[in-house]
Amino acid sequence: MDWFIKQTFVCPNTGTAFALATCMRNLKLILWYRGDYFLREGNILSTSPYGLIVNGKERELVIMHAFPFSSTLWTSFRNNIHCPGNNHPFIRECAERWKCLFENCPYGISKEQ
Repeated sequence: MDWFIKQTFVCPNTGTAFALATCMRNLKLILWYRGDYFLREGNILSTSPYGLIVNGKERELVIMHAFPFSSTLWTSFRNNIHCPGNNHPFIRECAERWKCLFENCPYGISKEQ
């Protein structure tokens, strides 16, 4: 089954990310995940017997939980999880990078600032 990623954001305090995914049947899910790849708006996430495929390439993603979509829940997560890149994805510097749990910043900021 293919899932279309509509929105995403990350949680630097836990090193995890959230994605709003929809399928052709108009089912919507909030995915809470961690992995070696950060889903982006426009990505296509596919399930297979061998794992998860993003845009045709196998990725190491672990779905920790899938919530039925609720705009209230999505907005609550979004408003209570703070990462400067979530609101400004093309940032060049991050004052919070030193305490971020991501080994590699989803927005490309290095820890050596």
